[in-house]
Amino acid sequence: MKIFKIFIILIILASRANALTPYNAQYDLYADTSMGNFKIGVAEFRLETDGNKYIYTSEASTKSMWSALYKFSRFEQSIGTNSYNELVSRKYTVKEILGENAEKNITIDFFPEKNYATYNNNEKWKVSPGNLVDELSVYLALSQDINNDLIAKEFIYQVGSEEKVKFQTFIVEENEMINISDEMIETILVTCPELNLTLNLSKKHSYLPVLINKINKKNTFRIVLKSIDFQT
Repeated sequence: MKIFKIFIILIILASRANALTPYNAQYDLYADTSMGNFKIGVAEFRLETDGNKYIYTSEASTKSMWSALYKFSRFEQSIGTNSYNELVSRKYTVKEILGENAEKNITIDFFPEKNYATYNNNEKWKVSPGNLVDELSVYLALSQDINNDLIAKEFIYQVGSEEKVKFQTFIVEENEMINISDEMIETILVTCPELNLTLNLSKKHSYLPVLINKINKKNTFRIVLKSIDFQT
């Protein structure tokens, strides 16, 4: 009887570790340019789940006062599955508008069982066995994996991006206290040199990013958490 009870408890714990909690988060968008640091817009991250399926969406845009100088909007969406603590991306979409022009309109479909992905239903890329995420869902993968393994020093994922599918290494650098909206928050600093990406993942927020730094050509963009609502 005791063994049976222990078995039931282990199943419950495993299912909790395997679950992604839906949430909605608001961020401020900053740009570090040669002219200085400016708050140029807002971003929203939204996670929806249905069983082991997830839809993860991010939307970013410049404020109207900046539109005359730098009108920008970006939509990303990742659709995939989460089974046995492993995220598998099935579809990744990117739409980006700069000024009045559509700069990007990309869809990557992943077929991991057949070891390939398609780019805009045309070009075919090879996919290797192993964790398969994209540039958006990797935030969820890191959150889940750090929650389950706080002593790991690096995490390796096969990441689908706008240009290729490639294994990327995310390095756990150190614990770091940072100030967000006049509140000191305990975070884990994670970097991915190849993607020019630095993340501060907050213990208080289930190790989701509260600060994202991304270098894009000559500019550095920062996304800073403003509010987050977990839908438990």
